[in-house]
Amino acid sequence: MNSSLGILLAEDDDADVFLLKRAFAHAEIQNPLYVAHDGQEAIDYLAGVGNFANRTEYPLPSLVILDLKMPKCSGMQVLQWLRSQPVLHCLPVIILSSSTHRHDIERAYRLGANAFVAKPASTEARDQLSRYIKGFWLQFNEPPMLATEGLEAARKLHAQEDINRIFL
Repeated sequence: MNSSLGILLAEDDDADVFLLKRAFAHAEIQNPLYVAHDGQEAIDYLAGVGNFANRTEYPLPSLVILDLKMPKCSGMQVLQWLRSQPVLHCLPVIILSSSTHRHDIERAYRLGANAFVAKPASTEARDQLSRYIKGFWLQFNEPPMLATEGLEAARKLHAQEDINRIFL
């Protein structure tokens, strides 16, 4: 497990941020957690613009945890934007939402979510979810190149894939 790889949490509710941070601490997740408080801030972080232009201070994450109902841009809009970005489209995204409406779940998967999880109501369930995130997404899952080797390496790989698709 590479504990230097960051996680971006896009969540507008400070109480939910606090509870998830506490559950991460109980699960001994040591990866840096960056928080975007609305959908536009999540896009700005991922795009590396404005306050998030310094990639040393705000590195690309290896995992995005995304709430659906946020101000400025919804989680669905963030997900749709993310999947439209040639280099960022492969970032793993977990939707963590209070919604369990079938329409939201199906739409999130159609837009490219890797997982959809209802926000746990109890401390025990949050702790269990955090252990699952640590075990699967942070230990066993292989993150995309942009999270491990950087944006430039990922751009070169994708450019080479585009060239190969054209000429091969």
